[in-house]
Amino acid sequence: MRFTDEELLTLAEMLTLACWATFWNHKPGADEGVARYDDMLEKILTRLQHNGQGKEVEHDPERQRLRLSKQKEEGSFYAQCYDEMRNETFWEELVARMAERELLAKYGDKHLNALSDEERKKITEPVSKKYWEEFSRNGIGNLHVIARREMG
Repeated sequence: MRFTDEELLTLAEMLTLACWATFWNHKPGADEGVARYDDMLEKILTRLQHNGQGKEVEHDPERQRLRLSKQKEEGSFYAQCYDEMRNETFWEELVARMAERELLAKYGDKHLNALSDEERKKITEPVSKKYWEEFSRNGIGNLHVIARREMG
């Protein structure tokens, strides 16, 4: 396949986004998959350098690899996508964990695990909705950690 310089740059942005997602979210033992993504990005970035777009690429001393330049990254579409993905993941996970904790306290682990998917969904939805509404209004402003007695 042949790509224009602009298409190569777009491909580098897409691969950067994919690399960020896999690097920060991979499970133990997934290093080979992460490395495959990194290698593909490195190949595209090297091609960009050879095509005269070296200003878009810089060396990352921490990872000892090429990367898109910090200047290119700032305000870029791919960085915005990554930030939005992390933000949404945070809120979805927080709501799910808070709802799960509340339901475990109310019903107990044994009873909760015995429910069918439909029954579990029926009791989970209103609790999740309550947390979504709270976090939509107040963010994390009303969250507080209360230490257990044995923790001081």
